Amino acid sequence: MRRIKHNSFRALAMAAVIAGLAVAACSTGASSPPGANGPSVASLISSMKAGFASAKSVRMSGTLTEQGRTVTLNLGMLRSGDMSGTLSVGSTHLTIVVAGGKAYELVTKAFFKTIQQQSHVPSSVCALMCGKYLAVPISSFSTFNLPGMTGQIEKKIPVAKAVGSVRDTSYGGEPAYELVGSNGTKLYLARNGTHYLLGMTVGTFGTLNFSDWNKVPPVTPPPASQVYNLP
Repeated sequence: MRRIKHNSFRALAMAAVIAGLAVAACSTGASSPPGANGPSVASLISSMKAGFASAKSVRMSGTLTEQGRTVTLNLGMLRSGDMSGTLSVGSTHLTIVVAGGKAYELVTKAFFKTIQQQSHVPSSVCALMCGKYLAVPISSFSTFNLPGMTGQIEKKIPVAKAVGSVRDTSYGGEPAYELVGSNGTKLYLARNGTHYLLGMTVGTFGTLNFSDWNKVPPVTPPPASQVYNLP
């Protein structure tokens, strides 16, 4: 069989998320408090970073735009590097599972058509692959996981310097602080306890949501009978 190429759609989706974190991070920061008795923005950001660094799991979802294409995602991520959920770029939809140091993508008939376009495999191969999980290199997800996101937060979000405004609000039904950067980028941090990042909106680039902190269940790999390994 002709070797199936690395999936460029997955790479584009991952790049969109990392780019979103970078754009949001670079516009964030201030030292003034959100209220007369509220914490300083510097302490809010410090608490947010600590939340990322210590979290056992988080769910990341949202819709972004990269290279003129819409990227949507809904992924449960664990500190171990395991994760599961969906990634979509335009009309191409991926269901992914990363567990126990191995990675898999569900081959639907629609996704098989994308594989055909990239690698020109015969239509008859769908009988072998479709409905099963394709084993893919774990290296594809070496930076796109919870530890990787923590690294992006640590590198990209500086000590607070230039937030245009801070206010009390709610996000996803949870009490929150809204931090607005000079370019309009908005970060939403949990108001109570650890100031976990709840969401970010980056202009026309899109929105990322963070939920289920420390509540994402363990990821189970697909059974061997449902895995297709490339010959």
